[in-house]
Amino acid sequence: MSLFSRLSILPRAAPAEEAVGPPAAANDGGPSVPGAPPAPAATASAGASRKSSIDIAAASGVLLKTLKPGDITNYPKEGDSCAIHYEAFTEEELYGPNAKDPEPFDSSRSREEEFRFRLGAGQVIEGMDLAVARMSVGQVVEATIPYPFAYGVAGYPPVVPPRATLIFRIELIRISSSL
Repeated sequence: MSLFSRLSILPRAAPAEEAVGPPAAANDGGPSVPGAPPAPAATASAGASRKSSIDIAAASGVLLKTLKPGDITNYPKEGDSCAIHYEAFTEEELYGPNAKDPEPFDSSRSREEEFRFRLGAGQVIEGMDLAVARMSVGQVVEATIPYPFAYGVAGYPPVVPPRATLIFRIELIRISSSL
């Protein structure tokens, strides 16, 4: 089991006072997390912003920067099984003043095994769900995930420090609809 898999199944900490994103809103029956933003499909600009190279997922502060465009046709829906490759870094490791040849703290690529999860089922950190929901098949993004949508105020020491913003490089390989 990958570090990401182990970390992603931990309960998400409640957002701190300075948390990014709107207050809780009614969702479409998916998992409910106090303080969570509405599901990405509920945003008004979903169709228009999917094609831009930089995108804010559900006004949560999860920033997507497209590194390689996808097919711009096939987007996952809540409940779909998603196969991805990812590399996970803390923002400080990747872009901080002492960043030199950063190594990811977890990577499906280094294991040469894609990672699979069901979108919106709470199997990954909330920021990963928000990011992948905005991607099309084949797209590669760099997702900046603020700590309220990652491992919260406490982090996951010693791997993820408290209040750590995470950077994930994600490739959406394929999706398959649930029956």
